[in-house]
Amino acid sequence: MGARSLFIFLGLALLGLPRVCGVEREFARTFPVEPGCTVKLDTYRGSITIVESDQPEVRVLLQMQLATDNEDEAAKLYAALQLEATAESNTISLRARNPWETRVRFVWNDKRQIDLAWRITVPRQCNVDLVTLDGGVAVGNLAGRVTARTDRGTLSVKRIDGSVDARVELGSVVISRCSGSVKARVLRGTIRIGTIGGVADLKNSTGDIDVLAALAGITASAEAGDVLVGFPNETTGDARITTAGGNIHVRIDPATNCAINASSVWGRVETLLPLKIESGANGKSKLAGRLGTGGPTFTFHANGGHVKIVPGENWIE
Repeated sequence: MGARSLFIFLGLALLGLPRVCGVEREFARTFPVEPGCTVKLDTYRGSITIVESDQPEVRVLLQMQLATDNEDEAAKLYAALQLEATAESNTISLRARNPWETRVRFVWNDKRQIDLAWRITVPRQCNVDLVTLDGGVAVGNLAGRVTARTDRGTLSVKRIDGSVDARVELGSVVISRCSGSVKARVLRGTIRIGTIGGVADLKNSTGDIDVLAALAGITASAEAGDVLVGFPNETTGDARITTAGGNIHVRIDPATNCAINASSVWGRVETLLPLKIESGANGKSKLAGRLGTGGPTFTFHANGGHVKIVPGENWIE
């Protein structure tokens, strides 16, 4: 049998192998709560999904799966999983730990790793405090405070009438809209936000920052990435945007009243707005001026890139 025939034979043989579905388990709890409750979840791994509802209760569903199809082995592995669920003072606390998985593991033992998927339904008026070391986090439309952290994965938040504090080691922070303050930290990935109604504090070590509309004060810095921010004419707070190795691109509504101080070490500053230039010049390394009658101060500084300021209007969330 030739090499080509052998490869074809092996491929057909593999297609005929039975698929290993694994052994699954579920953990479910329901807690009655009042509006304004708090849900805390600290899990050693797994994805987290928070869904809003109009019911005065918190429904917890944890789906667990092992790649092995050996029921006896699965029973032993699941027995090592430590799950805690408590309710006190309108606060639901959830915790998952697995001492076996915190030890050094080899790749060929990954089938003994338990995959976790949390789905928690909460009242619309709810605060959430979420931590997972390996998995994505998705939060729906809530009125409250959102605190979330993942070491690896995407942290996605829809519309929040409250505040957001998000931290990701490797992955992205995506926020559709937040009426209050936003604090976001990413070590390697991206930060993308729609409208921010409160003060914003954003930092990305390796990756871009993109904000559609900043209505209050904003501080944004990227070490190795670009920063893009839009400023509607309702913007009231000061802004400070810096990059170490990227470009700054800002869109400002021409009807905005503000003062602008822009500079670059190795690049240039360009503007398409009708600024009253007070120092520096368009196309040079520094430019200071005013738009309209002046107002909040916008400071833009790029060490290794350019600063570009363009008109922006018709903001869409």
